[in-house]
Amino acid sequence: MNKVLILNMEHLKLEGDILDVTSENAGVIYSLSKEVEEELSVDYVEEESELEKKKYDVCTFFFNLNNVNGGLKKESLIKKITESLKDNGSIYLWDMNKTRGEVVDYKIKVILPNNKIKEGVIKNLNPLISCNFEEIKKILSKYYIIKEEKQWEDVFFLNGVKKKDIKSEDII
Repeated sequence: MNKVLILNMEHLKLEGDILDVTSENAGVIYSLSKEVEEELSVDYVEEESELEKKKYDVCTFFFNLNNVNGGLKKESLIKKITESLKDNGSIYLWDMNKTRGEVVDYKIKVILPNNKIKEGVIKNLNPLISCNFEEIKKILSKYYIIKEEKQWEDVFFLNGVKKKDIKSEDII
């Protein structure tokens, strides 16, 4: 590990039923949402097949699309998630720019509400996989109205609201 990334998420509040699509760094999204309300539902999904036919208010991706090989597989996963969101559902996505041939092993520190800090690791040692802001934004734009986008260092963030004219039969 040669790089430390710091994310300030102290002002982010996630409300409602949350679908957290994560493979590592579990608990960051839970920590954000538990500050909002006493009773909450955060469901974790590590595999597409685990998606239930429940409708969620919010979906989060936290540094895991960079581990999905190929744009078609990334889009397929996002399509499945979109189907699981309510009509006015939101998506929050943090990830990193990674070029083919590059390996990544970063330490991450996330500043949560009440100045709590959660630490984790972002790792992708597969030199064949790439991920970048433009690719992910293009995919999301098919299904979401992008409300916020940020890029800094090797990291990017996208937030969108599900388009109202997207129906389940349009996604599958």
